[in-house]
Amino acid sequence: MESHGADRHPFSGKNTMNREAAIAHWTKRLVHKMPPSAAPLIARWIVDLKVHFVISKPRKTKLGDFMAAHNGKPPRISVNSDLNPYNFLITSIHEFAHLGCYLKHANKVNPHGNEWKKIYTDMLKPFVSKSIFPEELIPVLVYHVSNPLASSCTCPKLSRALALYDNNPGTFLSDISAKVIFTFHEVEYLKLEKRRTRYICKRMSDGKKFLISGRALVETPELKLT
Repeated sequence: MESHGADRHPFSGKNTMNREAAIAHWTKRLVHKMPPSAAPLIARWIVDLKVHFVISKPRKTKLGDFMAAHNGKPPRISVNSDLNPYNFLITSIHEFAHLGCYLKHANKVNPHGNEWKKIYTDMLKPFVSKSIFPEELIPVLVYHVSNPLASSCTCPKLSRALALYDNNPGTFLSDISAKVIFTFHEVEYLKLEKRRTRYICKRMSDGKKFLISGRALVETPELKLT
């Protein structure tokens, strides 16, 4: 059963374990969520940095998040449980890079500024290997590492490549023509005009308009209006 935030860190209170036992505990949990060969290193990060790591219920607005230590509580990282293994790993590294950036610069730099990018690329590079990722993902990851954006979701090339490994990859909204009806989160919309990286979409049930990211994965349309 996945944690929705109730996990106790192996180093907390009476549940204290020795380092190797704690690493083994987290490795055993993570091998089911990410490429197995990557799990031991992420487990060591969790233990050695004393992170409260949460495998979260799915969230529509984010893949993961980081919260700095405060009020005696350890730093907290959460990653959505429904991500495919490669996306789960990259999101985990992304959030650990936030921790690394905070430890080095506190709140004195932009969350996804050059300082974070440097730490993120240094942490991601060792994982860019055929023993961890499929061969076809390696060139995309090399491209991503050369100039990372805020996340895999904001890097169109990487988000498209990772989506192919989802159970239900769907279609990117940007790949659908205008005046097409599509389904997003079980609601029908009509795609209208583009606004920068998002599209104005009209909800079919009441005519209200919304901005939806072109990188949103939607169900393949079946009806095109003339």
